[in-house]
Amino acid sequence: MPTESIALLGEYVVGSRLPLNDALNYAIGVWQDTPIVSVSLSRHEPVAARTTNGALLVATRTTDIGWAFEMDEPLGLVEVVELAKPSTSVPWRRSAKLGDGRTVQFIDVPLMFEEVVVE
Repeated sequence: MPTESIALLGEYVVGSRLPLNDALNYAIGVWQDTPIVSVSLSRHEPVAARTTNGALLVATRTTDIGWAFEMDEPLGLVEVVELAKPSTSVPWRRSAKLGDGRTVQFIDVPLMFEEVVVE
């Protein structure tokens, strides 16, 4: 995820998964005193509430609701030296080659939210 998309990193509580679609998982939560929609690429056990780690995203639109992206296995800050071309089916999900030679999944969060956020 590009660091310029992140306003804050932290832990927050979300409710159960919303039945919106199968590609992404959505839940309503609260970050400090701000209501948020939390988006995850992973399915989680159905529970009334759970604590998760994620990134509160930089607001690109004026709204009373924030958006957060859950991070199940954060790597920390890394140097991306090369991004693979996006696929046509999911353009916001790519492979990234890191400075240390590893290849990891890279989520272009701003592009993903352009696709999923309805004004």
